[in-house]
Amino acid sequence: ILVLEYANEGSLRDYLKKNFTSLKWNDKIQMALDITNGLKFLHSKEIIHRDLHSKNILVNNRKLLIADLGLSKKLKEVMSSNSLGNRRGMVEYTEPQCLKNRKYIKDNKSDIYSLGILFWEISSGHPPFSDCSQDLVYHYIKNDEREDPIEGTPPKYQELYQKCWESEPKERPNIKEVYEILSRLNAENPFDIQFPQSIDDDGNSKVYNDDFTISSNCLNPYLISKYNILIIYIY
Repeated sequence: ILVLEYANEGSLRDYLKKNFTSLKWNDKIQMALDITNGLKFLHSKEIIHRDLHSKNILVNNRKLLIADLGLSKKLKEVMSSNSLGNRRGMVEYTEPQCLKNRKYIKDNKSDIYSLGILFWEISSGHPPFSDCSQDLVYHYIKNDEREDPIEGTPPKYQELYQKCWESEPKERPNIKEVYEILSRLNAENPFDIQFPQSIDDDGNSKVYNDDFTISSNCLNPYLISKYNILIIYIY
């Protein structure tokens, strides 16, 4: 039995298409924080998502949830296996190494690259290279080309996503560093942002409890409201 929370505002891509003109920068930073908080939880469990894009981010009451972990793997499993390949997901969010080397193995810095692309998308309101053919997108990314920053983007937010999508994985920040930078950005700017909370307004964790353990062969999905993530595992 699959029990899922209904995401009443659809995917992030749909949400941006419908609501972008009404979003202020405090809204956009909050959205980036929601995604970062969910990914921070996954990485803390040594799980990499491997397929982050705006259709895999759901919006429920303006809260963003990471969904669709069909390609997700334990980091240890990925690093010890030669059979997983580099199944790249959507090319717009795929790091150049995957396009240059079929044997390249994704790791947590691969998720960070995708996160940077998502941050840019939040700033622009549309997917990267949205007016280009897939062949041209493939060419651009393989040749380390990125979208230009959007005018009016806070400089430190722009600097953050550009660090995340660095061509060299070791130059990208880890997820804790991303979260810390977003936290400082909030503190240094007049954004009215409520950071993701560990518990709900009643002081209770809705679904998550400290004894919960993610299993790579878990059949049932769990919405972990505490960490802004919708987890679905299929073996």
